[in-house]
Amino acid sequence: MKSFHSAGFKLRFLPAVVLLSGFLCCADAQTPSAGIASYPTLGNPTAALATPDAQYIFVSVTNVGGPNYSTPDSEAGKRHGVVSGLQVFRNAGGRLQSVGLIRLGSKGANGVTLLPGGKTLVVGVGDAGVAFVNVQDAIHGAAKPYFVAQGRSAGAYDVVSTPDGKYLFSANEYGHFQGQRGNVGILAVQSDAAGRVTHAQTIGHIPAGNKVPSLTISPDGARLYIAREILPTKGVSHFSGMSNPMLTKNDCVQRIGTPPRPNGLITVVDVKRAIASGSGQSAILSEVAAGCSPVRVIETRDASTLFVSARGDNRILTFSPHLLDSDPEHAFLRGFSSGGVAPVGIRLFAGERRLLVANSNRFVDSNGGVAILDVSRPEQPGIVETIPAGEFPRNVNLSPDGRFLYLTDYTSRTLEVIAVPPSLQIPEK
Repeated sequence: MKSFHSAGFKLRFLPAVVLLSGFLCCADAQTPSAGIASYPTLGNPTAALATPDAQYIFVSVTNVGGPNYSTPDSEAGKRHGVVSGLQVFRNAGGRLQSVGLIRLGSKGANGVTLLPGGKTLVVGVGDAGVAFVNVQDAIHGAAKPYFVAQGRSAGAYDVVSTPDGKYLFSANEYGHFQGQRGNVGILAVQSDAAGRVTHAQTIGHIPAGNKVPSLTISPDGARLYIAREILPTKGVSHFSGMSNPMLTKNDCVQRIGTPPRPNGLITVVDVKRAIASGSGQSAILSEVAAGCSPVRVIETRDASTLFVSARGDNRILTFSPHLLDSDPEHAFLRGFSSGGVAPVGIRLFAGERRLLVANSNRFVDSNGGVAILDVSRPEQPGIVETIPAGEFPRNVNLSPDGRFLYLTDYTSRTLEVIAVPPSLQIPEK
């Protein structure tokens, strides 16, 4: 593999991949956007998100200036002297330039979302809860984060908002609530006419243990899907898919040498009911087995398919959103190879005809990889190609214009920018 170093970035050429399928065009050393550009980050990056005009990219980073953290994620809140925040990159003619760091004053910086209108960034900041950051203030280095707590040892990770931006949900991966380890916070958000958040408060929690690594909201804002990594020891008396051996298991092992654990779940929540009740327990529509360690979830815009990355199975699972509501026992559609080991981040692009999977190799201490899957024919998904990545590729996002995919390599501390071929560049709606 050849490399090119200049102005703080490294461009990696992948000629073997180019010859296999033509997904990446032949890259010019002076044109990083023609292939894959890799940019160093100030700490361990979790998520990257572009502004609506794609001129700035914000990357959540932890352990800034310090070593990688080797103990379990659940112990993150006990660290001392940790610096985390949002690293700001500016798009300078197709190359990214790091132009600043917004310190968040927490021990972790995780999932990132933009409230509708593109004026406010929201970040899951571990035990500090949820942080709100004004985009323009962040660009000009004058941001003053506004925090909303999520309880003791919350481990806030993922955040999503309703389409109107008035409510927010936070995946509190380790937060204790009603005897369970893991919950989802419900936040009410108020903004002024300029889109600046003036007030936000937690109005309730949804019990969702055991370990809640992520969640997503349906494009129409009606359903919230919660990934629950391991079947909780209490709080779930029945779930769908118990008779399906691909979904329900008792031999899920993350790292060699650790004891086997049961499967995880996808919990489907009625958003309006959850907001109205403030607890969400009565708003749960279904709970469905989802194999070993389901960690990421995404629904298509037409509500035809829900994709789930089952990290412990090296598979992508698909469900019918309609049947998850009406007949969850028969909602499972199919499972297929993720194209690598320990899939985590997933992202639809190219008009939802392609699915990028970040195969993390998380528990074998080696580089991961990216798989591009053709999902245009749901009954016959196939791998278009695979691309090498850094250590622990974790999350992936798409630029609003559909031209670039942003992949975070957590352990190797890099942001990879993958150019989407012109024929597949379809702007986000």
